[in-house]
Amino acid sequence: MLTLQFGQCGNQLGCDLFSKVASDLGTSNTGVPYGANYEYAESTIERWFDGIGECGRHYAKAILVDTEEKVVNKVCRDATASWIYRTSNVVCQSGGGSANNWAYGYTINSRRLSHAVLNVTRQEIEKLDRSQGFLLLLSSAGGTGSGIGSRMVELLREEYETQPIVAAIVLPFTFGEVCIQNYNTVLTLAKFSDRADVSVLFENEQTHSMCTNLLKNSNTTLRDMNSIISENLLAVFQPSSNARCNANFLISKIAAHPNFRFVTVKSTPHTPVTSLQYEPTQKWEVYIRHLKQTLRVSKSQAELTNAQLKAPNPTLSKAAMSYVYSPCVSNVLVTRGKSVENDVVALEDLQRRHLYPEWTILNSFTHLHQERRFLNRDKFLALVSNNSEIHRPLDVYLDKAWGSYKCAAFLHQYKQFGLEDDDFLQAFAKVENVVQEYKNLKSRNKN
Repeated sequence: MLTLQFGQCGNQLGCDLFSKVASDLGTSNTGVPYGANYEYAESTIERWFDGIGECGRHYAKAILVDTEEKVVNKVCRDATASWIYRTSNVVCQSGGGSANNWAYGYTINSRRLSHAVLNVTRQEIEKLDRSQGFLLLLSSAGGTGSGIGSRMVELLREEYETQPIVAAIVLPFTFGEVCIQNYNTVLTLAKFSDRADVSVLFENEQTHSMCTNLLKNSNTTLRDMNSIISENLLAVFQPSSNARCNANFLISKIAAHPNFRFVTVKSTPHTPVTSLQYEPTQKWEVYIRHLKQTLRVSKSQAELTNAQLKAPNPTLSKAAMSYVYSPCVSNVLVTRGKSVENDVVALEDLQRRHLYPEWTILNSFTHLHQERRFLNRDKFLALVSNNSEIHRPLDVYLDKAWGSYKCAAFLHQYKQFGLEDDDFLQAFAKVENVVQEYKNLKSRNKN
């Protein structure tokens, strides 16, 4: 896949992503024979890297886009000893950023940069024997990632109609990062809702809570949060035993319905590095049961029961699991690690029809497995879920943005760069339709 990194968040996240790819390749105890590990490494290098420089380091298959040089320069220096970015793939015009303004990024800065981004993209695509599509990394809160990212997803869709486009969108803290973040987020989600084939949503609040609750990190930084996001992305996109598993395959399984193109990733286990060697490895069924609990909602259906912030509980019995679960359009479970005779990957918990609406097809659930250890862990699981709870964070940003819009708050900041009331109303309508589609999902009976 060709990765496009937009703005501060996208570039920092991309740097961490490629560093983790390198770490995964450098795992000493892979748990699989030499031949299987060699095949895994070859597939990994083909997916994430493109050639080797004179220094003997792999070139990341990535394009860096920003309107400020500071972050881009820093991530280029942060590249590990085994890989680097191509300087020719850096598209940066130092102009003071996009002022956290979606309209400024979308209409002004994208006009300055989009031609260069498309030229570099064409050069990268033409070098490939086969293209595996695009992975876009961005935040919806600021101006560059959200604004330029939104314009580029439109242009990429126009130019590469049949290529898969996957977006990883980082949603801001609901209590505020910038005063106009809710407008930026709604405008971004509206553009990606029908241009990207699938958008993977990561909530900053959720990720921060995972760092503090599971990793016991009281001084959580953006780097810590990016680490969790990049691990989740890698757990999904690293090679599996299914040779057909590429971006197109995943999209066909998780976002085949055009009305449901947003997904989340739940993963387990997450353990502090300092205590990793002392933590027991549970059986597959414990982890799978735990992931199913992340789909649980409260009895009142009022809020998501956040099992993701708890450690897997081996004593949780199936008899005690009579809960209401969020209806799922589809789920893809990716398991990584050794499966032995007395510890097989049992899938019944996530295959049960009560998780899926009546109209969904029989293969709403897909399982992918890889025997090789992932990032030095005996087992790691990621559940890519397209389910009704996705409407909850979208609803929050929508309500806040609509509240500001009714008061005409900050609208002048957008209108001075060409955005009109109709643009806002169209964006609100698109996101409202997405929210309503997810709210209308109905599951079968309770477990």
